[in-house]
Amino acid sequence: MGSDRRLAGILLAVSAAYLAAAFLISEPEGQYAAIGPRAFPLVVGLALATCAVWIGLRRTAGEAPAAPAADRHDPAGEGGPADWRAAAPAAAAFLAYIALLAPVGYLLATAVFIPLEARLLGSRSWRRDLIAGLVVTAAVYAVLVLLLGLRLPAGFLG
Repeated sequence: MGSDRRLAGILLAVSAAYLAAAFLISEPEGQYAAIGPRAFPLVVGLALATCAVWIGLRRTAGEAPAAPAADRHDPAGEGGPADWRAAAPAAAAFLAYIALLAPVGYLLATAVFIPLEARLLGSRSWRRDLIAGLVVTAAVYAVLVLLLGLRLPAGFLG
């Protein structure tokens, strides 16, 4: 439980710094748009702060206390991941996604990345992962491109 509280404290400090930086983003005078350039960073900062508070307070009344570090098969005793065999491929897939985003395009790269990442992180339902990948890709595209008018990488699909 102590590692959760440490993580929550670190995330809360990071979110406070992020929100402070977001408030430094200047809003143009006489802006005609309802959403300015600081809106999205503020939403991200508030979401991060909310997650930090949730992580810090998530132990419920019926939940048993966490087992001691020695009982969790954690050789380091720090509560962190002891096996990087799962995290390394997920990190490599994320780096590949970033590298391929511009040449391949947002739609294709993201629709492939989400189910692949879910699989690497332990999901065993390809159908659900593919549906989730398509839904998330389409929803983010709709919000960013259609609603906010931003441009995402088109890639070779043009």
